[in-house]
Amino acid sequence: MASSVVSGRQLEKWEKEREDANRTEIPMPKAARDSFNSMQPNFNALAKFEKKLDRFTQRMEDKDSGVKTEAIVNVMSSTAGAGSGDFHTYRGFRKKENARIADFEAARKEDEARRAWEAEQAEREADVLAKRSKKAAKRARQKEKERERQQAEKRARGEASAAAGGAAAGEEGAGGGGGGGPG
Repeated sequence: MASSVVSGRQLEKWEKEREDANRTEIPMPKAARDSFNSMQPNFNALAKFEKKLDRFTQRMEDKDSGVKTEAIVNVMSSTAGAGSGDFHTYRGFRKKENARIADFEAARKEDEARRAWEAEQAEREADVLAKRSKKAAKRARQKEKERERQQAEKRARGEASAAAGGAAAGEEGAGGGGGGGPG
């Protein structure tokens, strides 16, 4: 017979918790069981459960996102009372642990450097895009100016040719009859 440090009340409480965990039905009054329409949903309990579920999922995500470490079970130190061969074992464990910590630190520094490089790349790319868009806008303005200049020249030529054409037509009409052809 095993000696128990736990009280009878504590044992009863644990037994009840196990029964509640294994229960597949939710306890409800007989009136609620008989008539589904009489059952009123408890939205406060539902909200409480959802908050609890959110906290649990957040905790699990935080746990998953953390650095996974490998626990070394046989950690020793060079203390009094250790055998003569234990020091070499301790030295080996210490060397492994220091190498493991150095690997974590190197991975952290590499990750930090990669993030800094990515941020710098993004900044450079944003600068290039800004310059590119500025130059494109300048080219568009120059192109529009050139179009306007060409249209102005065309209008000026059209007006000049119309004026010259009108003057030439007036001279022909004054000459009377055909202007020097056989006839």
